[in-house]
Amino acid sequence: MSYSKNLKKRFQGITLVVEDLFLLESFQIKYLIDRVPQMEFAALLRANPTIHNYFVTLYPPIGGFISNLFKEHTIEKSSNTIEENCNDLLWEIADLIIYNKYPEVYDANVEIAWEMNEIIQPKSLEGKVVADVGAGSGRLAFLSAPFAETVFAVEPVRNLRQFVKEKAIKENVHNLFVVDGFLDSIPFPENSVDVLMTSNAIGWNIENELKEIERVLKPNGMAIHLLQSSDSNTDNTLHDFLISPEWKYKCIKHHKRNGFKLKYIKTIE
Repeated sequence: MSYSKNLKKRFQGITLVVEDLFLLESFQIKYLIDRVPQMEFAALLRANPTIHNYFVTLYPPIGGFISNLFKEHTIEKSSNTIEENCNDLLWEIADLIIYNKYPEVYDANVEIAWEMNEIIQPKSLEGKVVADVGAGSGRLAFLSAPFAETVFAVEPVRNLRQFVKEKAIKENVHNLFVVDGFLDSIPFPENSVDVLMTSNAIGWNIENELKEIERVLKPNGMAIHLLQSSDSNTDNTLHDFLISPEWKYKCIKHHKRNGFKLKYIKTIE
């Protein structure tokens, strides 16, 4: 569970409890199928049937997955073992919980690592409509707002949307608007956005995401996807998909402390 170790290090000092799982939204429950350590998940749900019922009610397809887990993993009898399994499970998916429970902590601890002029020349945003999709706490949206005409922060997590709204009010940012939506279902008309940006958000449903991005971008509009890597290796499925002859993104690497920053950029014809 190396991911849980990284999250514990990044979000030191916060407390997670089993009841925090009631904060998850339906699309986050869907992600659990590919994210959870299975033995620990089975132990947690057996010990907390109300959470089991909540997950199945909010996202019914997970019911079959849970039934199979119960068949594959035996019942834990030790209360200490159950508590340990629950804690391990919570930290393995801690980012999903933190989005909902501690959006201000997430904002303070997630590094954007990009200067505006590394992403795009600020002057080129004048008079433009910019969308930060999968916005999280709105880092790209707030970077763009001083230069663009209008900025939309598109984010599916309710508490993150509320955080961005409140931050915009507090900082007197009047051209930033918060919208509920996903990268593969962007709630904008065709040809309505000049620049669309993402930061560590793309890749959950990559082909549909890229089609949707090109649907909403205007002719000559620009798509920019920012990613980070611990090394210079770009030998992965997402990279190959983006630079493929079908999608034709250009990849630009920037060195940073402890790794590399990757920018994928494309102008829509």
